Amino acid sequence: MANAILLNCCIYCLNNQRRQKVNKALGNPFFQSVVLAGAALLSSPGWAARDFTPQAGTWVVSDELDGKPGRGLAIDVQGNTFFMQVFGYEKNGDATFYTATGQMVGNSVTAPLMRYKGGRSFGSEARDAVEDKSIGNVRVSFRNGVAGTVQFPGEPESAIERFVVRSDDANVTNPRAQTGIRVLRMLVQDAQGDVSNQWKSELTPMSDGRFRLTLMEAQAGYNRPVFTVFEELNCELQGQRARWHCSHPNTAAPANDAASYRVAALTFELVGYDLVGSVQLQGAPAGKAQTITGHNLGAYEVGGRRQEGNTTWTTSIEQNYQRGLFMRGGVCQVSCYSTENVSTLMPINGTWVVEDELTGKPGRGLALDIQGNTAILQVYHYRDDLQPSFHMGSAPYLSKGVKSMASVAAIPMDEYAGGRSVGGAKQSAQWRSQAGHAQLEFAYDIANDRSDTPPNEALLWWTVGQLQLPGESPVRIRRLQLEKPTNFPEAMLGKWFLHSAQKTLELTQVVGDVVTTADGSVFCSLVSDRYDGDVSCGQLAPEAGWAWHQFLQMPIMNRGGTMTRLRDRHGNAMGLGVLD
Repeated sequence: MANAILLNCCIYCLNNQRRQKVNKALGNPFFQSVVLAGAALLSSPGWAARDFTPQAGTWVVSDELDGKPGRGLAIDVQGNTFFMQVFGYEKNGDATFYTATGQMVGNSVTAPLMRYKGGRSFGSEARDAVEDKSIGNVRVSFRNGVAGTVQFPGEPESAIERFVVRSDDANVTNPRAQTGIRVLRMLVQDAQGDVSNQWKSELTPMSDGRFRLTLMEAQAGYNRPVFTVFEELNCELQGQRARWHCSHPNTAAPANDAASYRVAALTFELVGYDLVGSVQLQGAPAGKAQTITGHNLGAYEVGGRRQEGNTTWTTSIEQNYQRGLFMRGGVCQVSCYSTENVSTLMPINGTWVVEDELTGKPGRGLALDIQGNTAILQVYHYRDDLQPSFHMGSAPYLSKGVKSMASVAAIPMDEYAGGRSVGGAKQSAQWRSQAGHAQLEFAYDIANDRSDTPPNEALLWWTVGQLQLPGESPVRIRRLQLEKPTNFPEAMLGKWFLHSAQKTLELTQVVGDVVTTADGSVFCSLVSDRYDGDVSCGQLAPEAGWAWHQFLQMPIMNRGGTMTRLRDRHGNAMGLGVLD
């Protein structure tokens, strides 16, 4: 009991110190007279925010998607910054690439399509590329997070779409034909975009080809929310996408009378890590469905068992977007049961770079797209004659083995020729040669990680990995941040949902090193004296203490942590928006 009292006193002292610090900042006359950049970004009258964020990864021109080699786009939008790598062909048929970088205005961007030369080829010495020329402007517009249009120089406007690997192979990584249980986070939003309901959901295949969706509602907790089952729905796949329509099972049992249900109908779709959908709640006006945004956290399936000494090992076959799903366990001193993992680790798709080649000068680029158990890699680099080229390939992406906590792929690096040039006639490309294989690996240092601490990039897999290109040594690769925050306040501006406190915050102002809501009533600051959090958010009570307070874990590039970003510092929504 004495230790508990001492701990509570220490927490009170720390919180009181933070309160004094915040009061000092908020009481400064400077706060009363200055509207800082964050507030200006979020309230500029002539500026339109998007209701979605285009999903990073491989995109294709819709009418060129014919099953044959051709052109492709690697698109990456972070905040208002747009970056695109285009793989295509010269007029003489040689493979080449271009890049376009610009600032989004609403849902569109116009940027010069740049050609480079002189950079590094497979196995060559390190060398920087130089800008060659612009071949004209490219215009890209988006309808939602997975569809839009592109107009290349000398070509009419064409529809583009997010490339999706489609498969009906049954495995733990394939939502359409999954084995085991898939875990989802669903955030139901009201008309203002605030979260009204936080649901943890489990999607389980049934023997008749349908799926059961178990909905669990969050109850506020200090460190983690507690989830309680409140409803089960039957779901059926719609079309060829990972889209389900869910309703209540047909039953005459009085306890299942539709009037007792909270959910009338629910539809949702998974596109990799992203979840989007809508729900019609009982009692709501007809046609007034609420938007659902959220995430696909992964899936798990219980495998076989084996005996080793005193330990009975159970295999957990998993797909992991975040670390929370891992079944943990070690060798026992006394007879017991434990778990060993066979994990498919899912990194963040988009633009990656070799860490040692981040010199601030043009060079090579990587576009990585892992969907289910398929890895797609495009390498934008240069030939021995210093002209731009690309190699690409796809391969199975699988666990490295039991208890390895790593996933690997050996991806053939193929070169193509003869495809469509910018402004040229439509034509398919032909395979030319193979340069070897790229060895890709992502690993989780689970032995040194604690799931109750903030995400540590050095131990995790979704923003760092290892790549060995043909003729080269293995190197560390990193997910490229196009709008990397320069400080804590910049990282926090925007709209957030706090999982445990179940509160939606719109942080728009910066006062010193504190970020606040528009009226200054709620504030967040960086902390370094906690093992279980790196952010402190709260609202001061009128007299003393807190009306509410929470220590939180910030996500890494919008993944992990105990808070979910709903809108970025420009006001753009983070989800995919309304899909067709």
